[in-house]
Amino acid sequence: MEDIKDKPVSTPIDSERELAVKFDVSRMTVRKAVNELVSEGYLYRNKNRGTFVADHSLHKKNTAVDSFLRQENADYKLIYFNVRAEPEYASFFSIDQDDLMICAVRLMMEDGHPVTIEEIYYPYARVHTMEVKDLDEMLDMTGYIEEGTVTQRFIPMLVPPEYSNLLNLEMNTPIIMVECTIRDMVGNMVAIAKMYHNPNEKVIEMTL
Repeated sequence: MEDIKDKPVSTPIDSERELAVKFDVSRMTVRKAVNELVSEGYLYRNKNRGTFVADHSLHKKNTAVDSFLRQENADYKLIYFNVRAEPEYASFFSIDQDDLMICAVRLMMEDGHPVTIEEIYYPYARVHTMEVKDLDEMLDMTGYIEEGTVTQRFIPMLVPPEYSNLLNLEMNTPIIMVECTIRDMVGNMVAIAKMYHNPNEKVIEMTL
């Protein structure tokens, strides 16, 4: 990706043999990497001519997931944090209804503007310490998302009354709530997150 990022659209890439030599890896590794970049829209193939750099607009993306990855230019404000039973979500994690869960609500802001309210739920058993200094790490799902899978549901709704002021929205403003279920590499449920996006600040865009 670093090698092709500044190359013009339709620039041919090196052959598998040349890439294997350049990066000191096997041709099988090169083939798998190229196939992945094709599937993600960074490259495209012409059956008779070879593999070429694709237009940036064709890169697959999902800004609803991107917003849940920790943003370097964003500020996070913790609105609510508690440890309590959440019977509504217990079955998703295969835990008893009385088992404790982490429940957190935080506001993500960019350049001083409220962008997203995040509700995050996951089993308390996953937490070894409850020191305040660990909160940011506890609520950072980036590693799980990058290494696991995320399933999303997009739910049109009116902004919840308790979040309207935080998002600087009028009551009854239509929004999109994105409900994310996050699983690890072996399919175990890690967390459930609900993201309430400010439509004036956050446009959800997907390229598949």
